[in-house]
Amino acid sequence: MTNIYKSAENSKSLRKLAESTTLAGLFSLAAVMVPNGAIADEAAEINEDTGFEEIVVTSRKRSESMYDVPISINVVSESMIENMGATDFTDLLRSVPSLTAYQNGPGRTRIFIRGIANGGGNDNDTQNQETVSIYLDEIPISLGAMNPELSLFDLDRVEVLRGPQGTLYGAGAMAGTIRLVSKKPNLSEIEGKAEAELSTVRHGTENYGFKGLVNVPIIEDKIAIRASGYFRHNGGYIDNVATGEKDINDGSTKGVKIAVRAMITEEFTADFSFFHHDYSDNGRPEDFDATPLFTRDSTSFDGYDDEMQIYNMTLNYDLGWANLVSSSSYFDRHIINRRSLDLLFTLALPPGITPHELVDDTTLDVFAQEVRLSSTTDSDLQWTVGGYFDKKDTLYLNTFPVPGADAVLGIPSSDFGAPADHLFFGFDDLTVKTFAIFGEAYYSIDQFTITAGLRYFNWQQDIDFFQSGLFNGGSNSDPRPQSKEDGFNPKLNISFDVNDNMLVYAQVARGFRYGGINGAIPEAVCADELADVEREGGDTRFFDSDKTWNYEVGAKGTTEDGKLSYNAAYFYIKWQDMQTSRSFDCGFGFRENVGGATSQGIEVELNAHLTEGLTLSLGGSYTNSELSEDVPNLSAVKGDRAPFVPEYSFNGSAEYVFPIANNMDAFIWANLQYVGERFTEFNRTTANDRKMEEYTIANLRIGVEWENLEISLFANNLLDSHGVVRALRRPPFDPDAAIRVEPRTIGVTVRSNF
Repeated sequence: MTNIYKSAENSKSLRKLAESTTLAGLFSLAAVMVPNGAIADEAAEINEDTGFEEIVVTSRKRSESMYDVPISINVVSESMIENMGATDFTDLLRSVPSLTAYQNGPGRTRIFIRGIANGGGNDNDTQNQETVSIYLDEIPISLGAMNPELSLFDLDRVEVLRGPQGTLYGAGAMAGTIRLVSKKPNLSEIEGKAEAELSTVRHGTENYGFKGLVNVPIIEDKIAIRASGYFRHNGGYIDNVATGEKDINDGSTKGVKIAVRAMITEEFTADFSFFHHDYSDNGRPEDFDATPLFTRDSTSFDGYDDEMQIYNMTLNYDLGWANLVSSSSYFDRHIINRRSLDLLFTLALPPGITPHELVDDTTLDVFAQEVRLSSTTDSDLQWTVGGYFDKKDTLYLNTFPVPGADAVLGIPSSDFGAPADHLFFGFDDLTVKTFAIFGEAYYSIDQFTITAGLRYFNWQQDIDFFQSGLFNGGSNSDPRPQSKEDGFNPKLNISFDVNDNMLVYAQVARGFRYGGINGAIPEAVCADELADVEREGGDTRFFDSDKTWNYEVGAKGTTEDGKLSYNAAYFYIKWQDMQTSRSFDCGFGFRENVGGATSQGIEVELNAHLTEGLTLSLGGSYTNSELSEDVPNLSAVKGDRAPFVPEYSFNGSAEYVFPIANNMDAFIWANLQYVGERFTEFNRTTANDRKMEEYTIANLRIGVEWENLEISLFANNLLDSHGVVRALRRPPFDPDAAIRVEPRTIGVTVRSNF
């Protein structure tokens, strides 16, 4: 199949894309000497025979044209990231059909694909596990509701793999996988790039940021180093009417990445990388329902600090008949999340105690090792086999320090097993070990290709709990028995090359998310609710893994002249033993398995080159995700829609590039994003359910390019939509609140490269 994506001869938009790639500090990744059969770093290549551009991806852990991969995959290129001015996941992924993303602030992002969303649970819960796995290159970085908000600078592309990816990516990929693919050091050329941005937010203050990178060959064609760094200040736009403070949700991000590539021999390449990221803010971007838009009335403290380091070593050896890859990663992260509990002081505590915050302190250490072997011969049979191991240690401290509490109450906290002036003190100490063996084989018979994959997994989990303090009714330590499980994830795919430009496929695949151990619930304050669960035959101590079976058919390809490309899929998913969170009135809760759900829908993407310099991209999805049976524990019935999933979503963008002088082009880029209505609960009639109305966002960017310089003006959320991305129902401790899309932001960006 000849895969044509864009015309290099007829489209100045393509030339702009190539220039944007240059602006990012990559003159030609094709010049990087990657051994035969190694995973390629470049996202795009020009087909010399046709003069057209192909999108190259590594979603199946081998270098392939996007239109040769018989799965539903969306690729967000560097040019698209720059046009959108995307600084976080929610900005970037809002343009991907069948994907929903929301956040409680940077570093607190939840992602759902194809309607596999159950919501609920404490975002800081160590057992609030993901349904979508996230990788930075070879490194797994997912963390439930606290997925890290990494800088999108110096990325080659973002690959979104829709549907279960359980054979190659394992647990947590039951709905899909997102891969952030970095640019690799260039062994042959010195490169550099600098970027500055200044903008202002309506209802708020200024944003400003700086980014830079340099690539230097230490020994030409042998060793190179690539270093990049960034700093960004996010201006706040939420005011505190209780204290008079303005723009309290301001924050800052900074980071550095260093990558080294060494071509040891023609067959052996070693890549080393280090990444440091640091984010902090003074409060979540939420406003209260009881106060005016973009305001709140907290009297205690909010804030969030998130620091992480990521280390990776990837060794790549070409054996001639196969490519051997070893990836060793270490990831550590420390998060401090401070949350106000104003109403608690108003209603429950005596005068004389100063309002203070609930503090969640999470430390995460992850080691991951993968070794895989992929065939490289010119044969009808291709294959990939490998092994995977990881160990994740998580220590979660949940504390409620209240200065002066012991003196005012006349009761020392130590009487309840807690440190001085702590109304609550507890921790979860969690260790999870995962082992897997996986393989996929691809066999071609004429125009047919059959893909079969299988992954054997084995995981075990150990956890210790400790809880103390007045609000816990005393102290208790509860070491739990080990939780463990093993099993298989199969996959079968049949694809057919209709002609050189069109591929159709059918696939069935299984995904899973491992189970776990719930935290201890104090009987002293939750006796009635615990008795209810016992009468139901439930167990608050454990919950099992849940699984998805995904059935889909799809088509992708281009017209013969390459001016139109398309990607469409229909999916039907059965979700079994669904994990959900149940909350008690006593303020505690647990995760449990309840019933099942189905999700079915259609996703479509089109890219068209209408005239010279003018391109159009359209994407949309329909998703019907609902319970397949009654779930009394959720007060929900068959047919209730899944929370946080819009039935319809749509996005479209257009770009026009035209010359205005010698070596100078101008461009106009416009984008429209529509998100349908969503709800926060399965049951529409419960007091906890909140409706999030549909909203539309318009973005615009205009600019000029001259040689190595680009200057652009932009307006994000041009129409100043107040769309709600997350509604929060939080009594009794705080009033209802909403997190909205960032108000209209207008600014300027300057980029230069050498």
